[in-house]
Amino acid sequence: MKHSNTGTSRNSDSIPSSHEKKISLRTGIQETFLTCTFFMQNDLITYASACAFNFLFSLLPVIIMTATVLIRILHASPDILQNIFNYEISLSAAIDLPGVIYSFLETKGSLFFNIIIGVSLFWMARRLFNSVMLGIRCIFHTEVKSRPLITQLIVLAGEVLLVVILALLIFLFATAKSVLSSSVLVQVIPQLLQTISARLLQFVPAGLMFSFVTIIYRAASGTKPSGITCILASAACTSVFFAFKAVFSLFVDMAKYNLIYGVLSNGIVLLLEVLTFFILVMFFAQFVFVHQFFDQLLLAELYLLPEKNDCSPVSVIRRIMFIKPDYFIRRTPALIVLQPGSIIYREGDDSTDVYYISEGSVQLSSQSRNNITHYGRGAFFGERACIMSQPRDATATAETILKIIKVSGETFTAMLNKNPAAGKKALSRISAYFARSKQF
Repeated sequence: MKHSNTGTSRNSDSIPSSHEKKISLRTGIQETFLTCTFFMQNDLITYASACAFNFLFSLLPVIIMTATVLIRILHASPDILQNIFNYEISLSAAIDLPGVIYSFLETKGSLFFNIIIGVSLFWMARRLFNSVMLGIRCIFHTEVKSRPLITQLIVLAGEVLLVVILALLIFLFATAKSVLSSSVLVQVIPQLLQTISARLLQFVPAGLMFSFVTIIYRAASGTKPSGITCILASAACTSVFFAFKAVFSLFVDMAKYNLIYGVLSNGIVLLLEVLTFFILVMFFAQFVFVHQFFDQLLLAELYLLPEKNDCSPVSVIRRIMFIKPDYFIRRTPALIVLQPGSIIYREGDDSTDVYYISEGSVQLSSQSRNNITHYGRGAFFGERACIMSQPRDATATAETILKIIKVSGETFTAMLNKNPAAGKKALSRISAYFARSKQF
């Protein structure tokens, strides 16, 4: 590539890699817009709904299994239940204590029942993780690789174990919260320790959600996004979820309902909260994908930028939002600044770089075809030599003060291969070029 002495330039072989990011306000808006666009295109609400229902169903066998364990503990030490009722005077006055203890002691275990619970637990855990993995694979476009049988069995066992641990932690959290609010501890644990324990328990759900989401983003995507990105996205997901809960609680008060309506309402609210959580998980997973591959996605958006004469509202919004790629302009040495009359490349050169016009206009003049073409802001030029692997068929000259972004031929070709719409546009431009060539 040749430049005249009148041009000042900063150049590189390609656009920046993803680890060189410096987010500006415009870049943040572009990332958010792409996240929302892909979120709707991938129909991630459907995946989130499947995750929510499978999560709730996966808790049922764990709850039954936990109840079975508690019954066996009470079989071994029935005095535990007696002591609890003795502390809780209100319970002993309202409940037939001897009858309750007798019913617990009469409950018998069954090997067949335990087998059913185990199979149900395994099956529900599989459904939950399948739902989550399907959503993540839809976002990151990853495929399932064949693995040895022993590896598959280990993964299945790990998934079941993770669901059991998660459900048990939820159960222990609910139990600890109830015990701390019970009058049993008033005479045993100091008030200060009770207060500190209650405060710490408030952060347990957030910690569990944060850890779960971080692991999903980091391990399930298959593209190895940066740990910082996963942590920040997980923190945002958790924060937005608890903000939603806080706002929702201002409008819904479960204490106003009686027992029957209260149980039904709590079930509906729980389902809504779980659904909201998984919607946020999928949304921020989509954001992780956009952030990780933003350079490629932005390049495709620039190439597919609507023309000036396209006045539809969506096209106008996309053009205003993406015509200025701060991500490339503010920190990449691929930005080239030229004065009027500067030569970008000459007819017959072997270069295969492609250029995007950020500001100014370019004239392409071909002596062999006796043709002159003008390109303005928001346009690409030079892709024919890149796609066809042929010498330049025209000389590119800056008509005004010019700011262009140079994209290497390898990067541009990879973008076309990954984006069908961009590939279709490139083929149409090549076809139009040959159609014009026949006229000369």
